Amino acid sequence: MEKYTSYRTQDFLDDLDFVRFVKQPERDDVINWKAWRAGNPINAASYDDALAYLHALYGIARIRPNQEFADDLFQDIERGITGNRKKRRHQIIRFWAAATGAAAVAIFITLSWYYRSMIVIETGSGEFQTVLLPDSSTVQLNANSSIAYRRAWNWLSKREVFTTGETLLEVKHLNRDMSAIREDERFTAYTGDVAVEVLGTKFNLKNRDNKITVSLLEGRIVLRNKKHVGETKILAPGDIVEDGIDGFRHLSTGKKAAQQAVAWTQKTLTGENLTVADLTNEFRYVYGKEIIISDPTLLNRKIDGRISLGSQESIIYSIANILHANIRMEKDTIYLDPKEEKQY
Repeated sequence: MEKYTSYRTQDFLDDLDFVRFVKQPERDDVINWKAWRAGNPINAASYDDALAYLHALYGIARIRPNQEFADDLFQDIERGITGNRKKRRHQIIRFWAAATGAAAVAIFITLSWYYRSMIVIETGSGEFQTVLLPDSSTVQLNANSSIAYRRAWNWLSKREVFTTGETLLEVKHLNRDMSAIREDERFTAYTGDVAVEVLGTKFNLKNRDNKITVSLLEGRIVLRNKKHVGETKILAPGDIVEDGIDGFRHLSTGKKAAQQAVAWTQKTLTGENLTVADLTNEFRYVYGKEIIISDPTLLNRKIDGRISLGSQESIIYSIANILHANIRMEKDTIYLDPKEEKQY
C-alpha cells in the first residue's frame, strides 16, 4: 500500500486495483484499504475524492422502460411510418427528455467531483514558491511544503486551506463590521491537528517533525487543537507559539523574533543563539538531506548572525568552517568530521 501515499485523485481513478476494489470489493481489499485510510495519509483527501466519484458513478442504476412505455413507443413508430407527424413529434420529445435526464446525471456527477476535489500545490527540495489564492490572499511555500484548497473555492461559504511543511500566509481582509462577521469572511488554515482562524493577517505556519509552530507578524489570530477540545489561544503580533502535548505554549514574544522566523522567505536563517542543530535541521527541511556530525556535543554550539540557505554548498561549508571540520559525502548524507590538530 506504500505506493498509494503519493497518489492524487486522478492516479487513484487510473489504478485498476483501486477501481476493482470500489466496484467489487473483496474482504481482504476492504480490510487493507480501511487500514491504510485509518492511518490518515497525507493524500487522504485525494483518496476520498476518488472514492466518492466512483461510488457516484457505479451507483447510477440503468433506467428500464416498463411494458406500457414500450408499447406506446412501438405504436408511435407505426403511426409515424403511416404519416402521423404529431405522434412522431411526441416521440422526439421523449427522446430528448431522456437525453436531457442523462445529461443532468452527468452534470451532477461532475459538479459533485468539482465540489469535493482539491487543488494541491507542492514544492520539492530547495524549491520556494508563492501561491495566489482565489480571494487574493498570498501564501509563500518553503521547500518540501504544500498547500491545498477546494477547487470550488468561490462556491463555498468559507475560506479554508490545508498546509504541510512551512508556509507564510498573508490573508486578505474582507470583514468591515467586527460586530457582524459572516462565514465567508473567515479564513482558516489547518496543519496537523491545529486550526488557525483569522480575518485578515500575516503569520508563519511551520509543521516539521510533528512539531507545529505559529509566528504572528500582523493582525490577530485564534489557535485551536482538535485534540484539546475547547482550548483556544489568542495571539498578538510578535507572539510565537508551539503546539505541545499539553497544549499551546509561548516560545517568545516580540516582533524581532517573529521577523526572524520568516527569514526563510529571503533564503536565509537569522537569529540570536541559533545552534548548529538548528542549522542542520533547517538544511534537512529545505534540501531533504542529512548532515551527520561525528561529535554530537558540537550540535549545541551557538551561532549568531545570518546564514544563507540559497544553496546546499553554502550551508555545508558554513557549518564546516564553524566546527573546523572536514566534509565527507555519501549519497544523500553529509558527514562532518573534526579536523585533527597538527602536532609540531
